[in-house]
This record gives sequence, C-alpha cells and structure tokens, in this order.
Amino acid sequence: MAEKKKIIFLIPAMRGGGAERVISVLTDYFSHKGHTVKIALFKEDVIEYSISSKVEIDKSLIGKCNSPIKRIMSFQQFLRKEGEVIVFSFFTMIGLYILVSSFGTKAKIVISERLDPAQSIPGKKWLFVIRRFLYRFADGFVFQTTDAMLFFDESIQKKSWVIPNPIKENLPNRYEGDRSKKIVTFARLEPQKNYPLLIDAFHEFHKVHNDYTLEIYGQGEMEHILKKQVSDLELTQSVSFMGFANNIHEKVIDAAMFVLPSDYEGLSNSMLEAMAIGLPCICTDCPPGGAKMFIDNMVNGLLVPIRDKKSMVEAMNLLANDVALRDRISCNAAKIRNELSKEIICEKWLEFIDQMIYSQPF
Repeated sequence: MAEKKKIIFLIPAMRGGGAERVISVLTDYFSHKGHTVKIALFKEDVIEYSISSKVEIDKSLIGKCNSPIKRIMSFQQFLRKEGEVIVFSFFTMIGLYILVSSFGTKAKIVISERLDPAQSIPGKKWLFVIRRFLYRFADGFVFQTTDAMLFFDESIQKKSWVIPNPIKENLPNRYEGDRSKKIVTFARLEPQKNYPLLIDAFHEFHKVHNDYTLEIYGQGEMEHILKKQVSDLELTQSVSFMGFANNIHEKVIDAAMFVLPSDYEGLSNSMLEAMAIGLPCICTDCPPGGAKMFIDNMVNGLLVPIRDKKSMVEAMNLLANDVALRDRISCNAAKIRNELSKEIICEKWLEFIDQMIYSQPF
C-alpha cells in the first residue's frame, strides 16, 4: 500500500482482553509499514499489552467523557481536530457513540463487531434499533465470522469484510510427548463462557476417569459461583482455579484436552491459541459460528452443541479413551498457526482499508 494512512483506534483502555490484543497486533504492524497510528484512550490510562514505540498513545480524552453528552461532544471535537483519518471501533456501544460524533467531521468510521451481534446489546431493544439505523452511516465493517456479517442486512454486508483474529506470535511448538491427564481451559470467567456446564460435564466424566484433573485459568465475575459449584460437587481435589498466568501456553501445552463451553463467542482467541499449540480441543458450536469456521469436526477438533452436557461428556470420554484420535487431532489443529499468522491477517486489514475505505474520497 503506497499511500500512507492516518489510523486511530478509539478505545476505553488497553486492558488484557481479546479485542485489545488484536489492536496491539494491528497497530504494531501498521506503524512498521509506515502508517501514522494512534491509540486514543478515553476512560483509563491502562495499557496491558506491549505497544510499539512508533504508535502514539493519546490520553487527551480521559476525564472528558463521563456522561453520554460529554462523550459525544468530546469525540466530535477530537475527530474534527484529527481531520482525514480512519477511526476503528472494536466495541459495539463505543461504535454507536463514535458514529453519532462523526457527523460533520472528515473521519471515516470502521466498526468491528467482536461478539455475537445478537447478544452484544442484550435486553436493550431500543439500542438494537438505533444500531441498525446508525450502522448505515459507517464507512465499513469487519466481522470475525460470516454468520456475524449475515446477521445484518444487505446494505451493511456490502460494506463488510470477514477477517479472523491473528494467532499470537511466539507460541510454543506442539507438544509431542505423552500427555498429562488434565483438562484445561483459559478465558474470562464470565456468564457467556458457561463454565458451569464444563464443571457439570467434568463431574460426570470424573466418575469414570477419576485420575483426570480440570484446571481453569482466568479471572472474572463468575469465579466465586464456580468455586461454590465445585465445592458442592465435592470436586475440590480435582478442579483447580489457576487465576491469570502470563505463561499460560507453557503451563497447558501437555494437557490431554482443552474445552471451551461458551454459549456465544465472537471468535475465541483461547480456542485459536489452544489449536495452534496442538491441544486437542472440544468447543461448543456456538453463534456466530467462530468455532465451526476453524474446527473440522473429528479432524482438528470436536464440536458439540451449546448447553449440551451429555454431548460434552461423550466428547471428553472419546479423547480420553482414544489416544490415536487425540494425537491426530493435535497434529491437524497445530496447522492453524500458518493460516492465521500475523502477516497474513494484518495484510487483509490493509487490503480492506485500501479497497473498501480508500476507494471513496473523504
């Protein structure tokens, strides 16, 4: 891309979530390609990912966005000052504020839906209608899955690309020894992940495979509820809550399997990373279709219906009992790190900017 662009990611804070990780990867790549890149924080001065020194961190909005009206006014003033710029939003509600604020400015707005669109504003029908209306004024969209894009009407689909997440760099190579008898999972301990299902399934699985353990990595609002469930099921000797771990992949690489029981996902970074290091994966076939985009059932992973304990237990038993299947799935899963490398995915984003956004004048 010969012409250098001015690109801004407008975000509350750079906390340790999946969207923030993708932003850190994109900003690093874009800036090293010679583009002017900025991360504008408007809520907290928090940066939990490594950011290239070539990327500007703008904190001018912090403290000015404490109410909806102040947020719109501050965003609009900010966008007017920035002039001809591409602004990316990775969060649904923030995207709505940015779209309203962009009227009368020269900014081009790109919305990237990171969750299941049907769930991203749950229980707020008036906001759902507003989003459908406001999205018509966005300049482009990036979805992680085809099903997420197809949730919207044709006018939005015409301005949309599907680009999955890049695989994290420097992951350890696939483990090739005898796997330990442990089941692992790592993600936020939030309701959408449906960890109660996994604990219930493990309870049934453990009756037959009592030499297996379950390790749950992550933090979140469900932690105390999940610990009580484990205690009530008398599994405290077999289920461990491991908290946050910077070296998570080294800790889990020899596990017998990775299980993700989500009710919905955008596109799970945990799942992709687990596959990339060769963990045999069991994932729910949840909306909007991220798991089924990359898991070919019985080839490089296992898909089970959402909220289906029986199917999850059967899948866990299958991997525990069939070592040959487990090894074959592990080998095939690890191939995903080439398909979703940083270089390939970041170049797709730059191609999207050229063909979709810069094809129309400011």
